[in-house]
Amino acid sequence: MNIVERQEKLVAIQKDYIEALEDAIKTLEDEIREASEVEQAGREDWEKSIEGYIDELHGIIFSLPEPRYGHEDLHKKIVGLRKRIKDLYADFKKMLKK
Repeated sequence: MNIVERQEKLVAIQKDYIEALEDAIKTLEDEIREASEVEQAGREDWEKSIEGYIDELHGIIFSLPEPRYGHEDLHKKIVGLRKRIKDLYADFKKMLKK
């Protein structure tokens, strides 16, 4: 396997990883939307769990290395993930205030 093939393999792995992170954020968005309709009773454990999950995803997303070798589409996805996790946390905080 030459260097170009290795780089392409690494980019493909990073792309799969980013897509999995996008799925995780989508799941959290759905959970927050559903939770805003649930009664206050018994929600405290759920809130702590979701906040911890958001914090964990935040750490993962902001520690992602920027892709090299001209992969602008992956760079845009990472930028988008960073914005989405910030928005997700803001939506979560709004939901808590309800």
